[in-house]
Amino acid sequence: MAFLITRRNLICSSAALVPLRAAQPGHLATGVKVGEVTHDAARIWARRTRDALRRADGAQALRDTTRARVLPLGSDTSALEGSCPGDAGEMRALLRDGNGKQLQQTAWAKVGAASDYTHQFALSKLQPGRLYRYSVETRGSGRTDGSMNGTFQTAPAPDDAASVNLAMMSCQKYSQRDDNDGFRLYDGIRRFAPNFYLSVGDNVYYDSDDPKVNHVSIARHHWHRMYSLARTAECLRSVAGYWLKDDHDCYSDDCWPGMVNETMNPFTFDEGLKIFPEQAPMGARTYRSFQWGRGLEIFLMEGRDWRSSNRAPDGPAKSIWGVEQKRWLRDSLQASKAHWKLIVNPTPMVGPDRVNKHDNLSNADWAEEGNELRSWIQKNTRGDTFVLCGDRHWQYHSIHPQTKVQEYGCGAASDSHASGTPGENPAYHRFHRVKGGFLALQVRWNGASSQLVIEHRDVDGNRVYGQTYDRKG
Repeated sequence: MAFLITRRNLICSSAALVPLRAAQPGHLATGVKVGEVTHDAARIWARRTRDALRRADGAQALRDTTRARVLPLGSDTSALEGSCPGDAGEMRALLRDGNGKQLQQTAWAKVGAASDYTHQFALSKLQPGRLYRYSVETRGSGRTDGSMNGTFQTAPAPDDAASVNLAMMSCQKYSQRDDNDGFRLYDGIRRFAPNFYLSVGDNVYYDSDDPKVNHVSIARHHWHRMYSLARTAECLRSVAGYWLKDDHDCYSDDCWPGMVNETMNPFTFDEGLKIFPEQAPMGARTYRSFQWGRGLEIFLMEGRDWRSSNRAPDGPAKSIWGVEQKRWLRDSLQASKAHWKLIVNPTPMVGPDRVNKHDNLSNADWAEEGNELRSWIQKNTRGDTFVLCGDRHWQYHSIHPQTKVQEYGCGAASDSHASGTPGENPAYHRFHRVKGGFLALQVRWNGASSQLVIEHRDVDGNRVYGQTYDRKG
């Protein structure tokens, strides 16, 4: 019997919120991530580790981010708190339906140091709108020596009027985690029980969390310690995601191709570009779209790969997204048959932002491209398109005074990381809150008509603001 997704079995499929992961035999300390889910495909990311759990007793990172240390080149990252040394061997993935019947089994894949002991299993020929159960197994020399189980759901078929829940977060800074288990926000997301979540940039902070990145090994350590945190790992066992990068998890604050931060030498921008798709489940293309039934399509934007220098004079040639990506977005939005369209951008398009910032489409330095894109949205959409952004460390809902483009900023992943706002601006803001949290969105149907609910939640998942939008069929 097919195992269809319902709200009840979705919630029951999530691991219990307590207790968090206990010590167990295995070699998957950095957890498992499922991503790039469509109605018939998904990717499972895994990394074979030497130990079952992260190191808890190593050298502690500084909480004071103004004093992030640069370690000598060649430093042993396994001596650091949160380290998860890799281990050569093999991994495979097994897929079952919601009732436990085995459907697929991949071949064993060898992993080694060149790929940071990671592998991504591309699953295909899946059924739309189904709950799947997976296991990732590891072995060193002939015998399985560890496994991790989890669940994910495929998207509904493109013409299916299905309800969808999603969450969105950004700006998780290791030094600003709530406690040794990580971020309470992940427990809040699990309670919301979304079909998927969006992690929209600044997944790690290479340039300001201790130790500051000056080598690929240190950059990878930032990912290892972040995604081995108990709350994060437990959440991602039952919630699939889509990952976007921004400046801090690419290279350095407000960075662009060719920029050099001498305090991070010899680590480079280009090395940062290569590490991101190694550590997150995704394909080669960094901008892409995904449809979740007839009600929703998400458009994931790339803001670092092709951007001009922030210091370049504003004008027609200056761009954050680049010519090809802008053409793709316009063509894709016009072709979309979804009731609701979400432009998911790591940085703001509406803002407003601080006057001393020079890095996003709401800043004066990018006025020409910002005006171009906001005007296009105003003229070519029907009140069914919204911008969701990360990057800013406060939660907000704003409406651009001239074009009426609406933007929701999710805020930072913890209350301690919330800061930096220029203040509430009545000309723009319908909501403004300097606290951490996430966005919770729901698509609901009533016959041929649909409803989009967008809410700000605090780090514990409590609703603090929301708006509801209706569209007739």
